[in-house]
Amino acid sequence: MTNDDIIKKWLAGELSDEEKRKFESAEKFADVRKLSDALHAFKAPAYHTEEEYKKLSGRLFRKGNTITLYNRLKPVLKIAAIVIIAITLGYFSYNYLSYSLNGNGWIAEQPEVYLPDSSLAILNADSKIRFTEKTWAHERDVELVGEAFFKVKKGSQFNVKTDQGIVTVLGTRFNVKDRHNFYEVACYTGLVRVISGHDTVFLHPGEAFRIVNVKKEKYTFQYKPEPGWLHGESSFKSIPLKFVFAELERQYNINIETKNVNVNQLFSGSFTNNNLKIALKSVTIPANLRYTEKNNKVIVTVEDK
Repeated sequence: MTNDDIIKKWLAGELSDEEKRKFESAEKFADVRKLSDALHAFKAPAYHTEEEYKKLSGRLFRKGNTITLYNRLKPVLKIAAIVIIAITLGYFSYNYLSYSLNGNGWIAEQPEVYLPDSSLAILNADSKIRFTEKTWAHERDVELVGEAFFKVKKGSQFNVKTDQGIVTVLGTRFNVKDRHNFYEVACYTGLVRVISGHDTVFLHPGEAFRIVNVKKEKYTFQYKPEPGWLHGESSFKSIPLKFVFAELERQYNINIETKNVNVNQLFSGSFTNNNLKIALKSVTIPANLRYTEKNNKVIVTVEDK
């Protein structure tokens, strides 16, 4: 379903409760709401047909008189034109809308974003994308900040652009994660090309490429149809603890403070995105750490021996 379809269905009250909730939580929904309110509040100036007819009937066909009904209605038409232009601009700006999940009480929810060709992007926490529907037919480009899983319809070249690289496919399923000092692309079906700096890497299903603290690595992973975070689980393979803690913060909208902890210690494992206490234990126990909770802060320290 395209963005225009979503807006039309919202205006007509045809969205499901879930679709309506996701749409109305998007960043730019306020702009769409303003346009809708303006449209409903719009009223043409009072126009009394009989009175105006009497005034005009004696003059409309006078010789040399150029007054026309169009001229008389020009103020009304101007206002209507302004409203139409505003709504049109609203549609175009919505095509550039960034979809974001940034900790506003959402836990383990991934908004699904259908692109103009029905390709699907599913966003992880604290992530957003941007695309241009107007040029989509000849340029399938998506800008990504954060992490997203893509199900791309076969067709022309499809590009996912981030600050750290460009992923190119024709039609496949893949995951892209671009965080501070962390970049990872995993292929689930088809063939994926990754360009990062001077490096070009091709990935087949079950293969991934990542850059962690400028260290580049191509590796294989236990193949699954989709990444674990789509099903409420964040997984890691030999990743420094600081990135694991950062993901915990994103998923649960918390702050983690470490004391005397080696945050560069490598961690392999996973945590659930649906239960904070279990998630914290899943990370701290294997790493010989302990934690305490205070308000919205989690303090992690080294386990007493």
